[in-house]
Amino acid sequence: MSVKFVGKIFVATVAAVLLCTLNFCEAAKKTIAVMPLENVSGYSDQRIAEIMTEQLLVAIHSSGNYTVVERTQLEKIMKEQGFQNIAGDPNKIAELNKLAGADYMLVGKLTMAVVGNNPTANTVSQVSSLFGLGDLGTAAGNYVHKFKSKVELEIRFVDNTTGEIIIAKTIEGSKSGATQVEALNAACKSAAEHFLRELDTVNPFRARIAEISGEDVYIDRGSADGLRRGEVLIVAREGAPVVVNGKVVAVKQTNVGKIKVVEVNADYAVCKKQSGEIHKGDIVKRS
Repeated sequence: MSVKFVGKIFVATVAAVLLCTLNFCEAAKKTIAVMPLENVSGYSDQRIAEIMTEQLLVAIHSSGNYTVVERTQLEKIMKEQGFQNIAGDPNKIAELNKLAGADYMLVGKLTMAVVGNNPTANTVSQVSSLFGLGDLGTAAGNYVHKFKSKVELEIRFVDNTTGEIIIAKTIEGSKSGATQVEALNAACKSAAEHFLRELDTVNPFRARIAEISGEDVYIDRGSADGLRRGEVLIVAREGAPVVVNGKVVAVKQTNVGKIKVVEVNADYAVCKKQSGEIHKGDIVKRS
C-alpha cells in the first residue's frame, strides 16, 4: 500500500471524525418551534403579534442553547396540513411538532399591548419648568423617552416527547422609547428576554471554574452551551449537603461573587472577576 494512498485514507478519516463531531454538537441542541402568537390584546395594529413572535425567535436563537425551526418552514407545514388556531389542541400541537422535527413547541397569545406617554418624561418636564432649568432641563427631558409600552403574553412551552406542558404562565415586558413604535418593540424584546430566563430554569446553565490565572478566570463551558461574550455570571460555592430521610437531595450553595465573560470558545470561556472571593472548583451560573 503506497504512502500516498495511506495519506488519503488518513485525511478522509480525520474529515469524517470532524464531521461527526460537528454533527454531534449540533444534534445536542434541542429544537424549538415557535408558533405565531394569536393577538387578543385589542391593539389596533395586528403586526404587534408578529413583532412579538419575531422577538421570541431572535431571543431563543441568540441564546445559542437551541435550534429554532425556520418560520417559513413552519408556516409551510401548517398550510399543507390545514392547521389553524391550534394553540388549544394538544393533538395538533404534537403532530405539528413531529412534522417540524421539533423537540419543543412554544404556543401562546398576546393578551395586552399598550403604549402611552411616559410619566417620568412628564415629571422631568414639569420639574424643569418649575425650577427654570432652561436648556439643561430640555436636555434632561429629551434623554427620558416620551413613550412607555407594556405587553403581556400567555405562553405554553410543550415537550413533544412527553406531551408535558413544561412552562405555562404569563410573561410581561415593559420599556420606554422615543416613539410609540420604538417603545412597543422594546417592550416585546423585554418580554422575550423574560421568557429566556424562564427557559433557563428548564435547562439551567451550570459551569465550574477550572483555573484562575491572575485576572483571568477559566470556566469549563462555552459557546456550545449558549454562553455569550459580555454575560455577567454568578459564582457560588457548595457547602453542606441537604439530607432528607437519609438521602442527599441537594447541596447548599452560597453566592460568593460575579465574573464577566470576555472570551468564548466552543467548550470553555475566559472571564474577568467582577466581585467577591472566588476559588477554583466554584460553581458558575446565570443570575
